[in-house]
Amino acid sequence: MPDIRARGIIPYVFCADAGAVADWCVSVLGFVERERWPDENGVVRNVELIVGDSEVWLDGPVPDWKDRTGGLGSWTGFLVDDVDSVYEQLVAAGVGLEASRTRDHSVREITVEDPEGHAWGFVQRLTDA
Repeated sequence: MPDIRARGIIPYVFCADAGAVADWCVSVLGFVERERWPDENGVVRNVELIVGDSEVWLDGPVPDWKDRTGGLGSWTGFLVDDVDSVYEQLVAAGVGLEASRTRDHSVREITVEDPEGHAWGFVQRLTDA
């Protein structure tokens, strides 16, 4: 059996407007834009964002992504040390979201949606189990 030791994952999120979602992630969530690739008409087709030691890649425009996925968006989660601190920062930035909650699988989490309905989660592990 292979012993693949990945250092992390790269979520790939399909968007109707990758540039707008990237701008939102940078201004609201504090992600860092590594690079964006517009096409010959200036339409942003791909964006790479840095989040701590991880990355998120955005692809678009994919105008029918909701149709292709049965109307489902995506949920992309990031491990953080203090989810309540992230919640307080988002509220201070004017983002409306539900309070952080403790789940029955030993995590505390919050989720915020971007303008296209993608869910961005922040998760704090409560135990090492």
